[in-house]
Amino acid sequence: MDIDCMGKQVEPMIDLELIRSTLVDGLSAHLEIPVMEIHTETATPYPFITYSFRGPIVFPSNTPVVTFIPAEGDEAGEEMTERHTEQPTFRIRFSSCSDQQMESIEYALRMHDWFRTIGRDRLKQEANVVVVQAGKIKGRDRQMDSAWERRHRFYVTFRTVSVVDMNQTAIQTVNWN
Repeated sequence: MDIDCMGKQVEPMIDLELIRSTLVDGLSAHLEIPVMEIHTETATPYPFITYSFRGPIVFPSNTPVVTFIPAEGDEAGEEMTERHTEQPTFRIRFSSCSDQQMESIEYALRMHDWFRTIGRDRLKQEANVVVVQAGKIKGRDRQMDSAWERRHRFYVTFRTVSVVDMNQTAIQTVNWN
């Protein structure tokens, strides 16, 4: 929970940790190989999947939907929550890494299928995230010393709900003088 410039409590907008853990747990269980952030320092044996949040997070250009929710147990109606709701989109890049070309392609295809089927439902139910598009799979091999690392990657665009709650005090009287 954060505090805004007026000293009021503000709840976080997007739960990125929930999104990240749902993605990592779901993909690693489905593929049965490690799934890790791209710049992890641990040396991991092949095959494995890397991911990276790639900007920007795009918020709609219109103003958020604002609703007022009375506080529980506040019979006088003096305390309420001001809720701002939007549906931003964001992208994550996923890469299948292996020392074998076909293995890298197969994991990239299985991962791509997961986002279009099983993962689509899991993300919606567990993390309130919708898969908008799973992009084209592209080869991105790289030479590491004398060996080649075989990589196939693609971007996934997601949409989620951003909710900002702020505690407010209701205005009881207005003086028009």
